[in-house]
Amino acid sequence: MKPKLVPPHRRRGKTIAGDYLLEVRGISKSFGRLSVLKGVDFSLARGNILVIIGPNGAGKSTLLKIISGLALPDTGEIYFAGELISNLAPYRIASRGITQLFQDIQLFLSMSVVENVMVGRHRHATTDFMSSGLSLKKARDDEQRVFEAALEKLALVGLEKAAFAAPASLSWGQQKLVGLARALASGAELLLLDEPYSGLVADEVTKLNQLIRALQSQGITIVIVEHLTDILMGIASQVIVFDHGEKIADGTPAEIQRDRRVIDAYLGGEQPGVREVDDQ
Repeated sequence: MKPKLVPPHRRRGKTIAGDYLLEVRGISKSFGRLSVLKGVDFSLARGNILVIIGPNGAGKSTLLKIISGLALPDTGEIYFAGELISNLAPYRIASRGITQLFQDIQLFLSMSVVENVMVGRHRHATTDFMSSGLSLKKARDDEQRVFEAALEKLALVGLEKAAFAAPASLSWGQQKLVGLARALASGAELLLLDEPYSGLVADEVTKLNQLIRALQSQGITIVIVEHLTDILMGIASQVIVFDHGEKIADGTPAEIQRDRRVIDAYLGGEQPGVREVDDQ
């Protein structure tokens, strides 16, 4: 059962939300004459897995960038845990607990695997630049805590034995898991995944599904943009379908599979779960 929507309201200058972790209200975005998003609205309950699907150029990846602050909406507002965040810089949004994992992982190849994950954890470090530069005991202890937290996240994704390996020595699927571990090390409460299954082989897809379910069981809320609809229908709590920048459907996987507009506009008369659709 979906939580009852309580519209956001103001109290002493701050926004207090209802039962949702993420609320997207009237988001529109254009690039020149090209309208990418048109008045998008939806709400995501805490701890759910939201899957966003739609044909090529539907605006899905652009929406993720707007949520994480990497792109500004032309109109609309976004609320996270009751706070208006669409007016914040990306680093401030990240500090609230939102992390985006891109299709292009961009690992630091000159660092070890565990050092790459530590990068995601360093915003939780408490020592200042001077203490770190002088290698004071407080700084060394802080670095040890960051190191241990990074190892914990690597163990979570099954890569603790590769902690000291070079990222380039890992498969593409393993590199994606390093990126996911780095995102988790940031302490994200909301995880935005842009095509996480891209380039994975069958057994890696299965393992990633299991991992996403495990993260959900830990209370992490997840938004996934993908094109492998057959896989995602099996793990989604909520599915949103975009077409030409508009939301045309929002519901459970079962509801989406019965939605005639989705079948006609997105799947061309076929049942969901039997086609792959490219994404932009």
